[in-house]
Amino acid sequence: MNSTVEELGKLKYSLALEVSLDEIKPTYNAIYRELKKTRLNGFRPGKHPKGWLDKRFKVAMQQEAVDRVIPGYMDDALQEHSLRPATMPIIQKIDFDLKSPLSAILHFEIAPELPKLNYEKIVLERKDIEAVSAKNISEELEGLIQREEILVPKVGEDVKVEKDDWVLINYEGTIEGEKFTDSTATEMQFKIGSSDLEEFHSGLMNMSSGDEKDVELALPERFGENAGKKAIFKIYLTEISAVKRPEMDEDFFKKFGVADEDELKEKVSENIKSRKTAELQSEYRIAVRAQLSDLYDDFNLPEELVKYGQEQVERELEQASSEKEIPEEEKEKRRQEGIENAKMDLRMKFILDSIGEHEEMKFDKNEAAREFVGLAQITGQSPDELIKSPFGHDMYERIVVRKKGDATLDRVVARVFGDPIEEFAAEDHEHVHDENCEHDHS
Repeated sequence: MNSTVEELGKLKYSLALEVSLDEIKPTYNAIYRELKKTRLNGFRPGKHPKGWLDKRFKVAMQQEAVDRVIPGYMDDALQEHSLRPATMPIIQKIDFDLKSPLSAILHFEIAPELPKLNYEKIVLERKDIEAVSAKNISEELEGLIQREEILVPKVGEDVKVEKDDWVLINYEGTIEGEKFTDSTATEMQFKIGSSDLEEFHSGLMNMSSGDEKDVELALPERFGENAGKKAIFKIYLTEISAVKRPEMDEDFFKKFGVADEDELKEKVSENIKSRKTAELQSEYRIAVRAQLSDLYDDFNLPEELVKYGQEQVERELEQASSEKEIPEEEKEKRRQEGIENAKMDLRMKFILDSIGEHEEMKFDKNEAAREFVGLAQITGQSPDELIKSPFGHDMYERIVVRKKGDATLDRVVARVFGDPIEEFAAEDHEHVHDENCEHDHS
């Protein structure tokens, strides 16, 4: 295989490939043999209309070249010329026949080359991690307890609705004897004293399960065009419940992987400290990111990526316009802001990529895969199936970009503070696995 590179302009390159006849002949022959086996109605086996094989060969070989042959040789050629495309190489031309080499011309854009970052220009103040207080632990522990609370129906004679009770009601409202939008609902559950359906709270006080009651009230804003009007609601109280707190016993501690309350408090303290550490690190990242762009002179951006960003802004505007009419002046303002933000995001991406390259950082895509698997499981989907969809693939790529960016910003923070740099060898990672998938995980 021979290859030559030509610079077409700012960040634009042309790559010419020529795969010798000796190299490509086995592929030619394999495709030709398969085509000869094709059976056509009206023709004897192995017999085809004149010129049919040559015509079909050209179509099949072109597809094979696009799908398999050219990508493999292209990667070798790009590595040979020390070029890394920032855009997907586009095949401009392919030439071949059974007796000639295969040649192709591809066009692509590369990332801008940026100088090494001068870390001394980053202004960053080291802060101490706030100590975990007894109050922090107590509040966190209370949150854990509340998440384990359950609602239990109140039973007994003369049980009536009180403040902080939970009620289950059906209601039907009318204005001057006529029903209206959202005037009827069943099995609405809420807490007396909360902000949910608070217009009904006072009327429900002292009611018992099974009671019915007519209540007149002014409709709140959630009733839209009827807000402020007087309505009569027939309320049927189905059930009164109270919150039951969990017992701090062996079963409770087992849920959190601890033996007793002291161990649980220690675990809570560690979690709070980890969260405070992560919050401070996030604060450092934001401070660094805000300074990075100004530390680099203007540089060219790949036109195709700029164009893609503009198209994305247009699609989002079109979607927003379909949901709600937007005045042209406001639309143009959003368009310009969106395009500018897209360019700034692209500029920041190349700055972070450049820092990562100068630092020779290795990124473990398994970190992104783990987050993707978690998101997929939340939505009840198989990660391997989700990533095959355009939405899933885009989501995964966004996770990768964000995590790579965070890792790079963390490296900058470490350099500014003079902290030791920990190196982690990146693991091979080819695709997202579902734990029940049939791929070989070894």
